[in-house]
Amino acid sequence: MPVKVHVTNMLVRHLDTKPDFEVRAKSLGELLDVVDKDVAGFRDSICDEAGMIRVYVNVFVNGENVGRDRDALSFKLGESDEVYILASVAGGTR
Repeated sequence: MPVKVHVTNMLVRHLDTKPDFEVRAKSLGELLDVVDKDVAGFRDSICDEAGMIRVYVNVFVNGENVGRDRDALSFKLGESDEVYILASVAGGTR
């Protein structure tokens, strides 16, 4: 059974992807690689140049925020896990 992935509307619009999809992956890093093959720029939108989860992106696996962990991309995924990728939106004018 694949991992269920949910992404925010900002990522849906920015990357022209679906808000909910399924992926077969054994780790968070593998999940990003697999999705990036179908959705160009996905991994770069989630990770910075050093390969770490960007500061404005939160990644939850089964309700646990794993994105702040230094080894987040090594986080092991199991069958039927749910991953939420939440990119915050900032900016605007006064």
